[in-house]
Amino acid sequence: MTPSIPHCPGEGSKGAEFTTTLGNLLRGQKLAVENVAALRLRVAKEPEASGLEVECRRRASDGERWWFVQDGIWMCEADSPVNAVVLVKAALGADADG
Repeated sequence: MTPSIPHCPGEGSKGAEFTTTLGNLLRGQKLAVENVAALRLRVAKEPEASGLEVECRRRASDGERWWFVQDGIWMCEADSPVNAVVLVKAALGADADG
């Protein structure tokens, strides 16, 4: 069995889907979202504001499932993007009712 390599073509397609879904949900919350890479987003309250980056990666300790990661901290499983929205908004200090 070949170990998964997150940056191989095709390998990140599911991760890219999760990343796209998260980006769309965050845009729906009126946050500024920039696609940095297929598996990475930059999120801020406003386009010119400082923000944070969220990456979608496989987590070896969870059976290679896809997770969202922010600043090296595992946030939540990528198949729970609404949880990631709550965590990103909290990290940004955004109004929870936004």
